[in-house]
Amino acid sequence: MKKILLFILIFNLSYTFAQSDFDLFVESKIFEDKGKIDTSIYLISHAISISPEQIYLLHRGQLYFKSKKYNEALNDFILLKDSNNNEIDYKIACCYAALDNFDETDIWLRKYLNLNNKLPSNVIKSEAIFSKFKTTTQWTEIWNKNWYSNYENYISEMCYLYSKGLYSEIFDVVDSALKYFPEKDELWLWRAKAFKFGNNPKEEMISLDKALKINSTRVDILLIRANLLRKDGKSKKAIVDYSSALEIQPWNVKLFKERGISKIESYDYNGAIVDFLKYFSYDINDGSALYYAGHAAFLKGDYKKAIELFTNAIKLESNLVECYFERGRCYLDLLNYETAFTDFCMAIDLKPNNGEIFCFRGLSYFGLKNKLGACHDWQKAKTLEYPKAEEYLLRFCSDLK
Repeated sequence: MKKILLFILIFNLSYTFAQSDFDLFVESKIFEDKGKIDTSIYLISHAISISPEQIYLLHRGQLYFKSKKYNEALNDFILLKDSNNNEIDYKIACCYAALDNFDETDIWLRKYLNLNNKLPSNVIKSEAIFSKFKTTTQWTEIWNKNWYSNYENYISEMCYLYSKGLYSEIFDVVDSALKYFPEKDELWLWRAKAFKFGNNPKEEMISLDKALKINSTRVDILLIRANLLRKDGKSKKAIVDYSSALEIQPWNVKLFKERGISKIESYDYNGAIVDFLKYFSYDINDGSALYYAGHAAFLKGDYKKAIELFTNAIKLESNLVECYFERGRCYLDLLNYETAFTDFCMAIDLKPNNGEIFCFRGLSYFGLKNKLGACHDWQKAKTLEYPKAEEYLLRFCSDLK
């Protein structure tokens, strides 16, 4: 047993070191999303050992910061202090504050406040990490100076209104700000948020379009617009936005899943399968990625491929009811009624109040020449308000009492 465990450990280490720095970075991001911060740090550290890219150091610094390992985070952030990233100065100030080094906190917070596009003052003043620093005269002296431009004051006011849930009041502030700063993409984003609160998707879209015309590299805005386009049934246009976002952030592989879903909605099933399997190549424990790939194969009529993908998804996540249900439908279409019946039973065990599953199990019963079982399931499906069941009851069960 010990030999087997040793072999697995050596294999995993060999696999990790054989990966490219980019692959390690992507997997680090995936493990971060799953809340496995130590594993994420381990992976990004190996990426840095291969190639100490600034984006890798920033990611590791943020992970250390999230883990409250402030000395380690500070070491990474200091290496990036000349990278022209406003966020770095603020993070350095936060680290020093957490380490009770208030002289350095004062220096770096002032550096940050001298920059443009900084956090609103109310956000900084409410930051818990500065709680001890707030008791010093240095903190008071910092805020004796007005660090903020008129534009930044508008942003600060909108952030405050948003935090208080006063969404309707944001309209007036953003409209006033846009009179003076019409070329600020952030203001157009706030305008879009305001119209989202007001349930006006048309004006929300106009605002997002304007923001992206000013700054086409804003991935956050691209993704908001992509989601809005999908809600409006314009999945092909959403695909363009997801693709643009991936070009800007190729490490953001979650977007392959989002784009894959949009491709399904656009009937590009082959493209969808490629995207889901691309994502799965980075997260080999995500059964849902295989489910979606199987779903695309099912929709295009490639039942054997769909069955293969659903089966592999179930091996990873045995509670994926959609996999059992759709694999059952594949077997049903292939006239393999017995196996279809088994899958529908599994799906019902996981989701016992779904009329559609009962209706399809009724079809497998019927294929097995068990009319009584079929009619019982169709009656159950009708009770659960699945509309198709009524048709089967009238066609095949009218002679049964």
